[in-house]
Amino acid sequence: MKKFKITFIALSLLLSFNSCSDDDIMQDSPTGTAVENFYQTQEDFSRAILGVYQGFKQAGYYAASNGSSDINVLGDILADDVIFNTNGRQANRLASTTWEYDGNMTPTSKYNSSYNIIMRANLLLSKIDNLPEGTFKNQIKGEALAVRALVHLEVARTYAKIPTQSANALTSQGIPYVDYYDPFALPAREENIQVVYTKIIKDFNDALANLNTSSTPGRISKSTVQALLARTYLYLGDYAKVIEFASPVVDQVKPVAKAELQNLWLGKNSTGVLFEIPFVLTNDPAIGVSYSQGVTDATINMEYSVDKRFYELFNQSTEPERIAANFKIFNPANASGKATIAVNKYIQGNPATNIPGVNNGRYLRVEETILDLAEAQYLSGNQAGALATLDILRSNRYSTFTGGETGTALIEAILLERRKELAFETGDRWFTLKRLQNVNVPAAYKQGVVRSGNGFYADGSGSVPAGQVLSPSSYKWQLPIDQGTINRNPNMTQTADY
Repeated sequence: MKKFKITFIALSLLLSFNSCSDDDIMQDSPTGTAVENFYQTQEDFSRAILGVYQGFKQAGYYAASNGSSDINVLGDILADDVIFNTNGRQANRLASTTWEYDGNMTPTSKYNSSYNIIMRANLLLSKIDNLPEGTFKNQIKGEALAVRALVHLEVARTYAKIPTQSANALTSQGIPYVDYYDPFALPAREENIQVVYTKIIKDFNDALANLNTSSTPGRISKSTVQALLARTYLYLGDYAKVIEFASPVVDQVKPVAKAELQNLWLGKNSTGVLFEIPFVLTNDPAIGVSYSQGVTDATINMEYSVDKRFYELFNQSTEPERIAANFKIFNPANASGKATIAVNKYIQGNPATNIPGVNNGRYLRVEETILDLAEAQYLSGNQAGALATLDILRSNRYSTFTGGETGTALIEAILLERRKELAFETGDRWFTLKRLQNVNVPAAYKQGVVRSGNGFYADGSGSVPAGQVLSPSSYKWQLPIDQGTINRNPNMTQTADY
């Protein structure tokens, strides 16, 4: 019976490797293939690694869940750049307005989806020695290891403390690190978060040793892993390592030019993108619906509107291209035509589908790595280097800027660009506020979430969410795990203080 169950679970994973166009990461389906005969050929492993990437189309990542709980929206609604719009479907209302979540009402399904992706990667890795030694085997192994590390890092930063969050963060509650394939595993938490980060780094380094220098759209490359190592070390506060891994990426990969920003968010180019989940089929998730649905004043229905305070951080004269890519002002019929600022990165969709909201899930862009490098250089005492790195991005965003900042003004400029550039993608604003609490930056960045008090209309009027401040010491920075998962695994415990 147990053998049958294992075979069934493995087959279920194989059947999820959906067939679709050559432009997508999922190309062929092993439907009907006996599991015991799979994982034998290069073709089998090519299809299997695409099935690992397919896991990112699950709820919590890029599933276009109707609860506004996916990665491209959750961090933004937990923080302070968007405001709950009462004219929408009330999606994730309590999480976004008052941080009222617990094990019985979690704000995202990321936890369970993450371990499903990890299981896919581990299944492939458990069969990897069926391949002969060589470049192909190394590449597939490297990609699977990198996915495993990436997803564990995503779980760690969401459900546990980030190491720079507090003085005792490294010894705080860990997460399960699952580096083996067992569909019946009941993993327990690691001793602490330091153990978790040590394992994440090992997997990334092992991946780096196996990956070749080529890159394929929608697949992890050496540059992806180097950038992810830079992110990991930034979370650890090891700025020398951030510089070591970010520098070659910044040297080799150019950010998208300001003139091409709108085309980036129309799916017409992927300049500067280090890892994305492509959506090019008409039945692919419309990930933009987490923010809004519709494309005209008559049809637009907003779940979350951009806060007036955030919008006003942008300079209308010197960065019109970034403003146009990020925002669009509507006069919605369901709001009596009152001006409201919408998130525009996903509204128009991808021209390959011509369906509003269907756009690539851009998990990592070189712009983040540029900002990681600039921050690490500043915190290492190299202000000249930090300024030069920051200006790589600014020269691609502004028609003109003053620049030349030093001291506090420089780190504030770096953090401002981070907030503006990475909004509405993977929740960076939330994680930045979370991780800066024990870092040598101005006190203004250590206050937790402090919202503006504005309503959701463009002029700041409208309903104001009840929750305006989340203390930096609140346990709510670490999200709860759904109680069903706890009930099914006697070795697992709830996130601390829930």
